[in-house]
Amino acid sequence: LLEAAIAASANEDLRLLYQEAFARWDGSLPNRTVRTELQTEGRLIVGLGTSTVLETGIRLHHTYGLPLLPGSGLKGLAAHYCAEVWGETDEKFKSAGDYHQLLFGTTDESGCIIFHDAFFIPDSELPPLKLDVMTPHHLDWLDKGVPPTDFDSPTPVPFLSVTGRFLVAVSWSGPGPDQQEAIRWTALAGRLLKEALGEWGVGGKTTSGYGRLVTPPPPPPPPPFRGKPGDVVEAVLLAEKTRRGGWRAQIKGYANVGPINNPNVVPSDLQPGDTVQLIIASNANDREVIFKWPLPSDR
Repeated sequence: LLEAAIAASANEDLRLLYQEAFARWDGSLPNRTVRTELQTEGRLIVGLGTSTVLETGIRLHHTYGLPLLPGSGLKGLAAHYCAEVWGETDEKFKSAGDYHQLLFGTTDESGCIIFHDAFFIPDSELPPLKLDVMTPHHLDWLDKGVPPTDFDSPTPVPFLSVTGRFLVAVSWSGPGPDQQEAIRWTALAGRLLKEALGEWGVGGKTTSGYGRLVTPPPPPPPPPFRGKPGDVVEAVLLAEKTRRGGWRAQIKGYANVGPINNPNVVPSDLQPGDTVQLIIASNANDREVIFKWPLPSDR
């Protein structure tokens, strides 16, 4: 059953459908929203204690079956971290402090920050669900109080955990400060939540290292193109033009960028971002190149 769930989470049709749902959700967030892209550091499991026939659960989006971090849990984590960690250096961040109540509210009034559900980012590595296992060694000690011994049999319990990237979002919903003040408070809440996710983690088994979310590392730079003059390549037209208004392009998937040396024959209906076929006129180094627009004689 767990392996079937893993396979379903990697379905290509699901990915295409979920991309549209993710874009719709992202577009529905309020204007004054701070978005932060975070990546799991190891594994993450939310909803492990949910009652299921397998005795282990996991929180998934009820429509698309992909991982989801509930906003209520993120708010609770941020509120606790704010009081315990930030409150150590500034009393206003403690539970009864002004800053804490402004951000998270009280039993009588809501706070000024909305903590949205964190959606799984569609272009993360698939499948997001991974087969995991916990192995309790002394069940009789835990359940019946019988002293543990070396003769106790370990009991492997399989479950699902998560890896991938999530979009964490917080928004301003309070009536008070002006726009700039609201932006500063929202940015503060985003920084607080990011710090709490990196230091404490969210979900179950955080004491075992699960649940940490950190800033993703920058993508590796594209490699240089190792071709030669005369090669035909796919290139992407860039918005940045040459000094004379001609097109510049980059070889698709590579670092090499340069101008098209016969811009007068380039069709006029092209737009930045279009993918075209070009000829390498000369390859100066690992980053620079000069292109030629193909002529009928070249073809």
